[in-house]
Amino acid sequence: MGKNVLKYGGKSGILPKLKPIFDKPIRAQNEYELAKERSIESGYAEGVPLPKIKGKKIFRTQPPKKFITVEERIKSIEYPSMSLKEMNELPPDERDAYRRQYYRAEFLKEAYLEEARRLKNIDELNEKVHQQALERAKKIEAEEQSEHDKSIHGLPTLQSILDNGLIRKRTPEENQLLKEKKTLNRRIDELEQKEAQAQKLLELYHAAAKFITTEEQLEEAIHKAFEIDVGVFEGNQATIEAKLADRSLGYLTAEANEATISDTILGQINGKPGLAQVKSALDGSREEAKRNAQLNVNK
Repeated sequence: MGKNVLKYGGKSGILPKLKPIFDKPIRAQNEYELAKERSIESGYAEGVPLPKIKGKKIFRTQPPKKFITVEERIKSIEYPSMSLKEMNELPPDERDAYRRQYYRAEFLKEAYLEEARRLKNIDELNEKVHQQALERAKKIEAEEQSEHDKSIHGLPTLQSILDNGLIRKRTPEENQLLKEKKTLNRRIDELEQKEAQAQKLLELYHAAAKFITTEEQLEEAIHKAFEIDVGVFEGNQATIEAKLADRSLGYLTAEANEATISDTILGQINGKPGLAQVKSALDGSREEAKRNAQLNVNK
């Protein structure tokens, strides 16, 4: 590995930095560049004498950089003392030497002008970025000041509390909206209570089917209870005893769960029509659903 590669961290294939065309600035520093230079100090504290290094005085802050304009640089370019027409009258070797000197001067002038245009574009971009940074800083400062003012002005004073009270009064629109919300909540509660009463009434109606209200029903119940076929009775009794002898009693839970799930899905009460089915039958939605289903099947 050569010594030239070590300068770039031991990485090959890295080109060195291009040598700038202008060794000194071509314009005076603007305000924010001067402020940036003034913020950079040499590190010596106040009151400490500044030393001289190799006969040069050390400044605590960077002094403004000297600049040479492009026009001054172009004026300093040395052109041949004769014109191209005069060069043509010279011997070939001398003529070519003068021409090379002339074209070198022209190329140097073009390089100066091209570099000046490039640096001008860079300065315009830097100025634009600087202005955007200033606008962002002003915006952030204005937002912080606004938040601070809100926090200060938002605090109630003693006089404002005495005049307006601690709690803000509602506007007529807010009072009307609150009244409508209360009315809606009250009607929702009344509807839920009526639906619960209707559900209980429907459960009582289904349970009333098992009530004994006439003499014929009483005789039929006695007949089923005491005059039932002995074989059927004994078979049912054996089945019940076998189920009760099971320690797990899982079948009871399974049957209860199946009945509950069936009632929940179908909206029934112990296998009979529930409140939802009754409502759908009364408002006609059930019949409409049947008709739509029949039409879809016929298609």
